[in-house]
Amino acid sequence: MSKIINAKEPTNFDQYESMDYIWEVLCDYREHHLNKFENEDDIWDEICTSMAWIEDALGMKHGKKL
Repeated sequence: MSKIINAKEPTNFDQYESMDYIWEVLCDYREHHLNKFENEDDIWDEICTSMAWIEDALGMKHGKKL
């Protein structure tokens, strides 16, 4: 089975690898699929805001420990 995206899969229970993986998936989605929507910048802003809230709750920034 071939991968849909080219991202390193996270190992079990590693929050930082998991966040990096999610960001890679989201960036791939934006690059290849989100451009079909008229309000793509608004959608991307909502995604980034949601991810920032999650990262803040986990004490990290862009998948890195604060």
